[in-house]
Parts: sequence; structure tokens; C-alpha cells
Amino acid sequence: MPYKTLLVEKSGNMATVTLNRPEILNALNAQIMLELKDLFAELRGDQKTRFVIFTGAGRAFSVGAEFTKKSMAERYARPELANERLWQLFGHDFMQTMESLEQVTIAAINGACVGAGLCLAMNCDFRIASENAVLGVPETNLGIFFTWGATPRLTALVGPARAKEMIMTCDNIDTHEALRIGLVNKVVPPEQLMSSCKELVQKIATKGPLATRITKKIVNAASLARMADLYPCEPELVERLMLSDEVNEGIQAFLEKRPPRFTK
Repeated sequence: MPYKTLLVEKSGNMATVTLNRPEILNALNAQIMLELKDLFAELRGDQKTRFVIFTGAGRAFSVGAEFTKKSMAERYARPELANERLWQLFGHDFMQTMESLEQVTIAAINGACVGAGLCLAMNCDFRIASENAVLGVPETNLGIFFTWGATPRLTALVGPARAKEMIMTCDNIDTHEALRIGLVNKVVPPEQLMSSCKELVQKIATKGPLATRITKKIVNAASLARMADLYPCEPELVERLMLSDEVNEGIQAFLEKRPPRFTK
């Protein structure tokens, strides 16, 4: 299937998926998310591909959701994404689908990996980061919170205190700090990023395919068991938040490249 915003290369038992919007640092809009979801459906029926590496074209993995007026208008024009509650429901379905892929998934994090971009990376089984990458959660600076189930996923990876710190301060962290707190598995020089991902693929490929697949399912079930009750309520919480003045001010400040002026 041809994609407009993705580059998909398959070789042997491995696929490499590149987010391909380098001119805006691979910001995520409705089109790229829908194309990724189509790709996940394709991978569901692909018995040959056992490993998928996700990365970004150019200087970034992904700087997160695109908040331009054009992008927002294009999303609202789609009936299935026409309001924030529907967008949140889509996001939850998207992340659960990605997380439950039977392939072993690896995020090759090059450059900025923040917001929804970090959410994509966290949904992978492994994260290998370039030394020049940065990771962060800018959402509360926009008057929103880390949605699509990302907050409990981050908490499961780094613990409650560090998750609160990252989300509430919006401070980016470098890859060595990300490695220390368990957010990434390995940090390598930029020129070794893809080869390191392929080395991991080659190592796991020698193990039992069925045992590997079952291990992924069991670990995911164990780490996400306490998240189940959050899925029904988070879209409603986001809808309530989007009706507040905070979001309008946060996004407007972002577009105008100025600090937000939040009021109580």
C-alpha cells in the first residue's frame, strides 16, 4: 500500500517504518495517524515480518501533535474525528492497536521525541536512542495533559515521581538521563543508531518465535493491568478540558511563540 507520510521498507523478517514529514520535524496530524493505523492492520496479517523498527526522517523522531490551524481544520473535517472526544477515542484505539502488534517493535529515536512522538516511542517494546536525542512532555505548557493513555504508560516505565516531574515541568531530558530512569533501553552514537537496532533484531531472531510472542503479551498484560479503568474516563476528561480557556490560551501562545498566560 502506498503511503504519503510514511516510508515502509521490508527486508526478510524486518520492516523499517520512517515517519516522513521532515519539513515539520515529523509532527503528527490526522493523515499520518490514519496511515499508521492502516499500516498496523497490514502488519496484523503479515506472518513474515517479525520485527518493526520505527524512526523519523531528518532531524527528529517526532515533535508530537501538529497544532496548526490547517491541521486542526483538516482533522475536524473528518466525521470520525470531528470533535475532541472522538479524537481521544481514536487515540486510545490507535495506541492499543500499536501496543498489541505481534511483531517485536523498536523505536530508533533520532533527535526530538516529545509529546505524542514520545507516546509512539513508549508503545514500542524497545527504545534505542541517539546521543543527540531529547525526550519530553510539553502538553501542560499548552494547557492539556498527556493523553491517549500516555500518562499511565510513562508512569509504568519511570515511576510516579519522575512521570509527574516530566509532565508538570515540561522539562526535556537528554538520552543519558532517559537511560538512567528507564525510559530508553540503550544510548548510542548517531551513526550507530540503526545498526544497533538491527543488532537487537538479530539477537532476538535467534530465540523461539512463539516464546517471544507470548512473552510480549504477558509482559504487556502485567504492566498495563491497572490502566483498564482509565480508558473509559480519559476521553471525557479531555473533552471537559478542551472546553476550558486554558487550552485556547496554551495553543494560541504556542502558535504565537510566546509564554502562555494562564489564569485560575
